[in-house]
Amino acid sequence: MAKRISLSQLVDRIQTGKLSPQEARTYFMVEPNAHRPFDFNTYINTDYVDVTNAESLAHDANLLVRHVPKAPVGKKVAKPKAAVAGHQIVAEGDSWFRLPQIFPFPKTCIDFLQQAGYPTTNLAHWGDTLDEILLAGQFWPYIDSGADLLLFSAGGNDVLGNGALASFLNLFDPDMTKPSDAPYYVKPEFYDNLTDIIGNLENGLIKPMAARHANKKIIMHGYDYVIPRPQGPWLGSPMAFQGLDPAFNASLCQAIIRIMIDAYNSRLKALAAKYSGVFIHLDLRGTVKKTEWYDELHPKEVAARKIAAKFAKAIDSVHVTVQEQAIAKMHLPRAA
Repeated sequence: MAKRISLSQLVDRIQTGKLSPQEARTYFMVEPNAHRPFDFNTYINTDYVDVTNAESLAHDANLLVRHVPKAPVGKKVAKPKAAVAGHQIVAEGDSWFRLPQIFPFPKTCIDFLQQAGYPTTNLAHWGDTLDEILLAGQFWPYIDSGADLLLFSAGGNDVLGNGALASFLNLFDPDMTKPSDAPYYVKPEFYDNLTDIIGNLENGLIKPMAARHANKKIIMHGYDYVIPRPQGPWLGSPMAFQGLDPAFNASLCQAIIRIMIDAYNSRLKALAAKYSGVFIHLDLRGTVKKTEWYDELHPKEVAARKIAAKFAKAIDSVHVTVQEQAIAKMHLPRAA
């Protein structure tokens, strides 16, 4: 059993990288943030950490948790993959790229990419919205200083209304219970919001990337068919608020979410066609099986591996194309 320690000792262990994931799960607590999809609330466990004169920090430990190591110090990682040798990759986004390590959450696709030898700097954080990510712009210094590929995972919070999913749904109608009735329940406000999201992506990410670095790429996914659960904090409960309880209308609820996911992916696909030189849409729909969801929004590790494999294939394709273009520009003399 872990010893009770002071807050300063906890901070020191985090800053020096000496806090193991096992210890972190003792000293911290985590729970879903029902008011913000893809997010979690984190707290210091005051049974094991003395927070005298810092009680407020114990109720919002998010900044501390950001620096908890993902794996025990000294764990071996693969050598950089030959296909991407000399390339630098940056990952930015939400909880599909990084989950809190103070609870036995599954590894994400980025964790598996890193283990496979893809040199990826992960800037993602659970709960971040698209606006927050673009406003902070933490990835730009990496892109400007040499990184040539940005993996992007964002918009999930925004598509689901940042905790206001119910506002995008019509009230349950007992005469509209079939999955084919799902379009009736998605209000115009959802599509208006989606238009704003795509506009932010285009003007806040894609156009600036094209203007600053025409030879660098963005690979962005549009999530998979997440499944509402009875009393689920992010999907099930907001839907039940409108009378669409997954406990009684599971197929209908899933069909509604599929419409939303399809709409988002369709818009991303259109962006990829418009900005084919800089933006790549990675379609992950159908990758995660119904039994492969850890919770309402996040894949289990078996699915995260499959997602990582799809990212790896896209990354390899991008870099092969870049190498071929570079060779073509060299104008090597013909062999005698």
